[in-house]
Amino acid sequence: MSPITKEKIMKAIVFLLLILATSCKSQIYPLNTGISDLPPNAYLKDLDNELDKYVGLWKGNWDGKTLYIDMKKVKYYYDDDNYPFYKDRILGERKIINANGNVEIDRISNFDYVSPEIRGVFYDAQGDINFLFAPKNMCLKHASLYIKNLTNTQMTLHFEYEPSRYDPNCVHNAYVDQHGDFPINFPKDIVLTKQ
Repeated sequence: MSPITKEKIMKAIVFLLLILATSCKSQIYPLNTGISDLPPNAYLKDLDNELDKYVGLWKGNWDGKTLYIDMKKVKYYYDDDNYPFYKDRILGERKIINANGNVEIDRISNFDYVSPEIRGVFYDAQGDINFLFAPKNMCLKHASLYIKNLTNTQMTLHFEYEPSRYDPNCVHNAYVDQHGDFPINFPKDIVLTKQ
């Protein structure tokens, strides 16, 4: 048996450091990487800061109401049985104040990082950019918020319902029968300004 020398110890340390550096680096991938190409618990990171332009507090007005949307970039964990992974995502919550100054909705004060009303960024079949909007207590009704224009200071959103199933037990069915729509409290179109 050969004696342990300083040279062997140094080689072992360098080898271990190389393995550690390689394994840590190999767990981070660009945002557009397909999940089937990922090892378990990999991280799809916003390496090019593509999502930063959406981050911030946005404000707009419609029908005498003021809408605030707080958009945050977060490291979100997808607990998929086949492909568990992390991904940088945009999550958002809203606050609506009516013309009398009364708060109608405030989800910003208690930002829900697990199940927020707004998630994104997504691309539809035509390549249009949108956020998924899933308002709370609306019987699984959801919509897309299409980004029609985006600059450093302004964002124009267009609201469009997504197909969803009918829930015969929905608490809003009588309202929908009377008004022809859910009481979602969101404008069809709005220009938001970054605060």
